[in-house]
Amino acid sequence: MRFRLLTIALIVAGLGGCAGMGLSEQQRGAQAADVRARLGLAGCDAGLVDQILPLRNPALEQEAAFACLQQGELRAVERLLSGYNERHVDPPFPDYSDYLLALSDLVRFEAAVGDDRERLVLGRRAHERLAQFVRAYPNSAYRSEVAPRLEQLHEGMARAEYQLAQLALETQAREEGIARLRYVVEQYPRSAAARDAARWLEHNRP
Repeated sequence: MRFRLLTIALIVAGLGGCAGMGLSEQQRGAQAADVRARLGLAGCDAGLVDQILPLRNPALEQEAAFACLQQGELRAVERLLSGYNERHVDPPFPDYSDYLLALSDLVRFEAAVGDDRERLVLGRRAHERLAQFVRAYPNSAYRSEVAPRLEQLHEGMARAEYQLAQLALETQAREEGIARLRYVVEQYPRSAAARDAARWLEHNRP
């Protein structure tokens, strides 16, 4: 749990609509204030998301999604921000919504400690989400944060591949292990895991 919270804190560090039908401005303001109070006291949960979405308040959705991301409530982040662009007419800061969604995939990857195969699946998903973000928002202020995120992701994926290679070698699946080590060297050449893989291959020539 401590690792998960630390991971989330590191990933979100530096981050800084339409009216609900039948609600007056005063009612919407009161409900938004209640949502913010709940976020501060009880934290993010499914009930809070159910309260937010009918308000159709894009700024509040993003604010709550950021708080949910900090708390590791990734399903809540996805419920709040998936369909954000379709739910609102010309919504503000659509890049921020998509960036928070991409970060939620990165948090899942980093939290999957101890399961290298799962980390690779989650890592590929996170990589694709970040790449989609860059393509969709080339001028976003958050674009500068993507490169270090991708480097972090590549290091983690390379290490997962390396550890699976070592597991294969330890279980007498030598060909698989060597193939994985070569893959690490070829696909993640700047990673620490690639250096370890190259060193092993140098000293254990097949």
